[in-house]
Amino acid sequence: MAVLVYLERLLVTQSGRSESGNPMSIPKLFKSKSLPRAAVESILIMFGVLAALAVQSWWDNEVERGVLLSHLTAVQDELHEARESIAENLRESGLVVDHTKKVFMMLADTKTEAMPDFFVKTVSEMYTVISPDIPLSAFDAFVSSGSLRLINDKALRAKFAEYRSEIDDAESISGTMTDVYYDLQAPFLNKHFVLSDFGWEIDADDAFGERIISSGEVPKAPYTVNWNAIRSLEYWNLVYDWRIAYGDHILAMITVQSLCQQLEDLLQAEIEKLGP
Repeated sequence: MAVLVYLERLLVTQSGRSESGNPMSIPKLFKSKSLPRAAVESILIMFGVLAALAVQSWWDNEVERGVLLSHLTAVQDELHEARESIAENLRESGLVVDHTKKVFMMLADTKTEAMPDFFVKTVSEMYTVISPDIPLSAFDAFVSSGSLRLINDKALRAKFAEYRSEIDDAESISGTMTDVYYDLQAPFLNKHFVLSDFGWEIDADDAFGERIISSGEVPKAPYTVNWNAIRSLEYWNLVYDWRIAYGDHILAMITVQSLCQQLEDLLQAEIEKLGP
């Protein structure tokens, strides 16, 4: 009804007037000679409106496509950087595991009375917590922008969610390793090793100092090591637990690395669809 009223007003306004100059109704307009002209003008106006809407829709789509392409390209570059970071993380983690194996071999050598000179150095290198350190600024900016809704590929959208979830798991495992070190490993080292040999400084005013100083007195003599304690089953289990913890870390990083590559491949296909 509103459309009819609008058309009536439009037709009457454009050309529907009587000889006296007063507007004519649509029925009278149909009988007048000005109807064809009014019809043509109305059709032109409607086509003009539709054309304007079509142009606006096309422009909006182009803007959205440009924004999406910009985000996807930034995420792709960040994924490449992430793969390099993960590869370095796995390399360093592999070195830590190698140090752990060396410590196990020295602990298992019951024929040698004294530990090798490099034992303390190997132990210090074994206790290294390597955080994931995976860049996510472009990824998070893309998700928070709302542009993710523009991706029609459900597999790609699901892979984005899986990738972020696995990174969260890897960071959680890294945090657990830090807790394992401070809560289990550090108290033993504090009692039976000289912490300064590893380049650590004990400050009772910070959280690190409070946690390990409360567990026992720090040995004062240089390179003081309680070898009987080191050769005990307790320390063997601690080293074994540390190796297991690092195994979990490495597995999590390999999973993220695999997802990173999969996501890069899917992104490349999506970027090619969007075009330059």
